[in-house]
Amino acid sequence: MNVKRRNFVFGTMCLLSVLTLPVTLFGNKTELFNGILASENPYSIVFETSKNKLAVGAFNPTGYSGSGVATTELGNEVAFDYSLLINPTSNWQTILEGGFFTNINPIHGMEQITINKSDTTASVKVYWSNISIFSEGQCEVFAAATDSFTCTFDEYKPNYIKVVAIGASLNIENMEIEFSCSDENPLEGGGSKTVLMGMYPQSMVTDATLLSTLNSARGTLPTSSNSQSWTSYGYYISGSVSSYMWYIDIRDETDGYRGVYFTSYRPYYTTTSSDTYQDDNGYNTSSVYWFKYEPITWRVLDVQSNRAFLMADLVLDSQDYHYSTSERTIGGSTVYANNYKESHILSWLNDNFYNTAFTAAEKARIQTTTVDNSVASTGYDPNAYACANTSDKVFLLSYAEATSATYGLSTDASRQLQPSAYAQSQGVYTYTSNGNSNWWLRSPYSDGANRAR
Repeated sequence: MNVKRRNFVFGTMCLLSVLTLPVTLFGNKTELFNGILASENPYSIVFETSKNKLAVGAFNPTGYSGSGVATTELGNEVAFDYSLLINPTSNWQTILEGGFFTNINPIHGMEQITINKSDTTASVKVYWSNISIFSEGQCEVFAAATDSFTCTFDEYKPNYIKVVAIGASLNIENMEIEFSCSDENPLEGGGSKTVLMGMYPQSMVTDATLLSTLNSARGTLPTSSNSQSWTSYGYYISGSVSSYMWYIDIRDETDGYRGVYFTSYRPYYTTTSSDTYQDDNGYNTSSVYWFKYEPITWRVLDVQSNRAFLMADLVLDSQDYHYSTSERTIGGSTVYANNYKESHILSWLNDNFYNTAFTAAEKARIQTTTVDNSVASTGYDPNAYACANTSDKVFLLSYAEATSATYGLSTDASRQLQPSAYAQSQGVYTYTSNGNSNWWLRSPYSDGANRAR
């Protein structure tokens, strides 16, 4: 894969995004868990009627929310957040429907959690992660009829868990968390580690029964004059926004799906009405395609000062760098079409993508980054098209970052990425030789913007 400039900046290239995430909750295991073995199973936390209650107030039928502390069998304290817990005297705790508890200090190398229920009315969902962010890709649901169960986290050995009550109030008689006291999934830079965070439409739905259900729920198909319950993408044809491609999001009890429908092909360049790759990718006009929302996999490029620098491990979408080739005047200065600070792609990443992919809890963890857009970051010196630095939640890699050995991106092979089926439906170009796609860099060069492929 090469890193090269792209003529011109209005092509609908693939989207690859990066962000920074704090990892301040990664404690040093020797500081967090030290002490004398105090029981038969010292590496455990036991929750019983009179031991390690998180909500400690008087019985409250509407539930308590807040933070509490549990003590390990070694005598160390671990902080937990909880929501909708009531404090009966007959069992450990009762969690009202939709309530939860989760550790906010790491419990290194958790091997299993065993929960004994005093009734069979509520289902239980257990999430796990090596950071304090959870996704549907790492969880397990235990049915209401199960009165006792052990979750082994698919042998992942997480540092964080979250237990949620589903369908009814969950009465937990007692519980135990066992751990190894060893951080078996530490975050490391260089692209060798990955984490799951956020959800985005990715793989195409092919199950006939599910397709029938989704097509029944989609309502009337949109037209250029009436979008019905669908939303227009607002894509360009021949330099103008036109209503010819729409989406609709539908969710069932557990999963989300995005429907895509278009009556004209989306051109690869915003200034033309031809040169599309949608049909080459197997997507044709006047058909509805469905894509499942799935956890986003992120490569960990770097960890510095308790902040992780993450890069999507898949080409997720296909968006214009900017829709026009024309120069503009902003604040009395000439702004070119390849100015990243004033580009369409920057605003789209930090609005549409950011709000679609992440929950409120995940957004609270994503840091605002001062993004280096200097001449040095572009890989070309001098470079009259370099723009001012920006402050972003989500952003594209620069030329310097996309070729960095520190980030594990110094070779062609390390930069090669496959597109999702959803990105292909948006018209991204896919190489027939290897199935890879191009992806945007933020760095300008001459009259264009850089790409990687």
